[in-house]
Amino acid sequence: MNKLYVMIKNYLKLIFRNKVMIIVVPIATVLVVAALANAFHTLLDTNEDVSDFKMGYEMADDSKYAFVEKIMMDSFEEQGVETVEYEKGDPEALISQGDIDVFVVFNKDSYHIYGDEKKELQTRIVQYVLFNVDKRMDTMFAGDSANKVKTSSLETIKTSEAENYYGIIEIVYFLSLCTVFLSFIFQTERQSSIGIRFRVGNAGSFTRYMSKFISCLIIALIIQVVLVSVLVLSLFDVTMGNPVVFFGILALSAVAFTAYGMVFFLLFNNIAVSIGLLFMTLWFAGFVGGTFETYMYTAVTEPIRRLSPLYYVNRTLVETSVNGSSSYLGSCIVVLSVMTVVCMLLGIFITSRKKEV
Repeated sequence: MNKLYVMIKNYLKLIFRNKVMIIVVPIATVLVVAALANAFHTLLDTNEDVSDFKMGYEMADDSKYAFVEKIMMDSFEEQGVETVEYEKGDPEALISQGDIDVFVVFNKDSYHIYGDEKKELQTRIVQYVLFNVDKRMDTMFAGDSANKVKTSSLETIKTSEAENYYGIIEIVYFLSLCTVFLSFIFQTERQSSIGIRFRVGNAGSFTRYMSKFISCLIIALIIQVVLVSVLVLSLFDVTMGNPVVFFGILALSAVAFTAYGMVFFLLFNNIAVSIGLLFMTLWFAGFVGGTFETYMYTAVTEPIRRLSPLYYVNRTLVETSVNGSSSYLGSCIVVLSVMTVVCMLLGIFITSRKKEV
């Protein structure tokens, strides 16, 4: 235990020597939040006040949505969306003529949304609202038939404004890159063959792995979970919702992504290759998980989004922020926990097999 403590202390000293990285991370997070919030201001913030938005729809007699038709349409009306029912309408003709902006056909067990490229915002708003309605209907009908429905419980989930959304999302994304703090350590060790000296000094693979892991985790918690979060919360209009959930998920994310990132540094002897591949995988996870384009209105399908651990973290924190809770919380904890265990076991195994780490 004393050996582990000494190694952690020395690694922390090495990390803190790289002051540039420690300064750049908070500043970069703030700049990216400001840029994305400004770029997506129209898409997200106008959702709260949609004007001249008309939605036509056709409801099949045997559609499962007929049961909640009035509630759905009332919800749209409350959000400023005028709804018009058609017995038999031609969606493309109605849209091209300018009679409506979006048309929805409710079939027996599904719906189809017709839109126009010029009305992408309105189309995506309808898509997001109906996605959440569909999700809540599945929940209601999953129980005992005697207690199936309380129609008043069918609500659309609120969406987040741009600053709030990207303030949370970018905290998470930069946190996922936390292992870049370790690049200086791995580079120094390989240049000086420190790893081999540890082996000669009887430092076990578990001790060698955990010393790096804990060092990186401490930095991530101090710099990215605490400092960056406080900075973003102070400078932008960001609401964390439940503080326990907010900081708890961020802390668990720090653990999971530290373990994940270390796998790349342990696998490859070249630091540039390790960082490059790590960035590529996290860029993909961010792309499908809502880091660059909002997960609410993205064209990426739900099954693809579920491949990204960032999607679970992003959705949990954003929905908790604006709604007070999220149905993704349990899934998020499971995904991050499994990710942590698998990556840590793999990292310890690689450490035991490689002489230079």
